Amino acid sequence: MNSTRRLLVTGATGKQGGALIESLLSRPSGNPFQIYALTRNTTSRSAQALASKPNVSLVQGDLDDCPAIFKKIENPWGVFSVTTPIKGAEVEEKQGKALADAAVAAGVKHFVFTATDRGGDLRSEGNPTPVAHFASKYRVEEHIKEVSKKSEQSMTWTFLRPVAFMENLRPDFLGKAFATMWRQNGVDRKLQLISTKDIGVVAAEAFVKADTDEFRNKSLSLAGDDISPDEANTIFRKHVGTDMPTTFGFVGSAIKVILREQLGTMFQWFVEAGSGADVLALRKRYPGMQNFETWLINTSAWKK
Repeated sequence: MNSTRRLLVTGATGKQGGALIESLLSRPSGNPFQIYALTRNTTSRSAQALASKPNVSLVQGDLDDCPAIFKKIENPWGVFSVTTPIKGAEVEEKQGKALADAAVAAGVKHFVFTATDRGGDLRSEGNPTPVAHFASKYRVEEHIKEVSKKSEQSMTWTFLRPVAFMENLRPDFLGKAFATMWRQNGVDRKLQLISTKDIGVVAAEAFVKADTDEFRNKSLSLAGDDISPDEANTIFRKHVGTDMPTTFGFVGSAIKVILREQLGTMFQWFVEAGSGADVLALRKRYPGMQNFETWLINTSAWKK
């Protein structure tokens, strides 16, 4: 990789996009990428923090007008695509597909999309699941494959399929609610978890090795641990000295009813089907990938 490659990062001020940028900038071999960080507000504190980093430029825009984004980047080489269901799964799907269309039209060569695991590397194929924001990401994946094929693979792709984020566990109300809903699935029932920091590490690899069989038109489910609430609580008590923070059970139950499409169905799917990433193989492939304990000590809101 001799020449600089221009890389658009969506969700740049969020956890996954930020983790990718951090990983690319920290690589010991240097950074062959010029990073274009997409943000709606270039004057925000988080955006300005990114702008202060080497090889990072801010691009103002949003996913409701994807062609306009690429008009601001000359000869874009890569795209890191993060979609969220904040405005609903239908909007998420529309934005994800539109970004892929605009990327092909702009001549992008490699497109990395962070979707979600739907039962492991094999079962995720052809399995949208009943969870609305899982299914929307599945349909975005299928669309990316289609536009890549129509482009005669002038744009290749990598799909990263993370499981539930460790960062969902935090000391605020939302973190307590997540821990409570997790426990309600059964204190001995395991849940696969991944740190967003490690998603960034693997995403960086996907761009650096985009031309290799390891990542070219490949998908990979990502998990750093497979752990039950009781196991997690034991580790939490060991390092923090208290039980993992939760809230009242009726609060967790109410949230799953009120947000049935987003959270209720998802936690039910965790019980009935569940994630299927190969944690042992991933740890072998990425020795630095964090399990729950290393995340708690080194990365979480409770790190010393």
